[in-house]
Amino acid sequence: QFLYFIGKSIPCVDMSVASLPVLAKNAKQIVPGLIGFAGNLTTNVGLLKKFRDRQWNNAPQEHRDVAEEWDTDYWKRGFDQKKNMWVDKELHTEMTRKDIAQIMQFKMDSWRVAAWGLPTAVTGGFGLAVLPFWLANDTWMPSTVPQTPEALAEWREAQDLYRYKHSPAVCTIFRWWLEHNGPVPDKWAHGWEELCNERNNVRRDVKAIAEVSDMYECFQSMKWVRRQQARAIGRAMGFPTFPTLSKISVMTRVKDYWELAWNEDHMVISQNLLPTMSDEEVYDYAWRRYLAPYDKKLTREQLIERIEDYWVVLGGDKFVQEGKTCNIYVLTTYCFSHYFEPGFLEGDISELDGNDFENISQWGKDVYLQRLEFENGPLRDQAEAYGQKKIEEREAKLKALEGSA
Repeated sequence: QFLYFIGKSIPCVDMSVASLPVLAKNAKQIVPGLIGFAGNLTTNVGLLKKFRDRQWNNAPQEHRDVAEEWDTDYWKRGFDQKKNMWVDKELHTEMTRKDIAQIMQFKMDSWRVAAWGLPTAVTGGFGLAVLPFWLANDTWMPSTVPQTPEALAEWREAQDLYRYKHSPAVCTIFRWWLEHNGPVPDKWAHGWEELCNERNNVRRDVKAIAEVSDMYECFQSMKWVRRQQARAIGRAMGFPTFPTLSKISVMTRVKDYWELAWNEDHMVISQNLLPTMSDEEVYDYAWRRYLAPYDKKLTREQLIERIEDYWVVLGGDKFVQEGKTCNIYVLTTYCFSHYFEPGFLEGDISELDGNDFENISQWGKDVYLQRLEFENGPLRDQAEAYGQKKIEEREAKLKALEGSA
């Protein structure tokens, strides 16, 4: 069990795509990739500072004052979606859409680099021993590492495979957590079924899904997130969640990413930028919102259809006019549902016949039964061995006395 835990703690061991060919490929690309990451560091930090400065100078007072919220009923601090996430409707006056997209990718890259770079620095270089695991997998490579179109395609494939692996868990947790606590009211039943359906290639009734947000907000607002749910969302998004010392650390990354995405969304909608974007930019825009896996090879028309549906779920006219967004868990579930493909799951149905709790079966036994097992097992064996030893010692002493006589 200890070795299994260690293996699961190393992110590359958890994925099946780690291999020696990938290690050889990334060993050649890692130096120019990290140089590219470091070379853009000043620019990206400057853009991020400009974005934060606008929040500090122009955001509502409650956004500037509230770092996080404590909920007495939930015993943990968390983020409030209305107070901690702000859509800047005038952001286009100082920043461009490409600036926001660049910051989003920079944040994702920096989380991946930090997940391996910081432990290596803290351990004084001893962490270099596990760096081959990092290099053997494209999942945790920053986007600056691929140096050729072929390497970039392989990198995107690894990202999509990781999304395919973890997105079903988010959608399932989201659905059954509510349905376990009570029935879905008839008013929202259709939208709920559309949201939680596994048809990842079928267009759904997004207007009905958008209406589910108000209902779900009453059940679970952003600050009422569970640790398991936070980690599941982080895995589906593709950033490292190890170690999760507290759920607030994961939700900070979730909050930062989607806040940038929503600001870019408002800019694209209000400035009508979608027609001016190239096919590659449109695909990247949809991919960063988990709407379009690259293996689907969607056309521009199909991408625009998915993006416009996403805007409806996001909030529609209320989002454009007031900057009001739907419940973040409803939105992320809708986005991740485009990767809800059971064919990519690694488990087998025969696993359901096994005993999931065999390793802790001892805990479920009655104390009296445990005592009987001990007395008639290890304790009996120890007593017999001790008694046999004493008999041998006594016989040895008797023989010694007879010899001396």
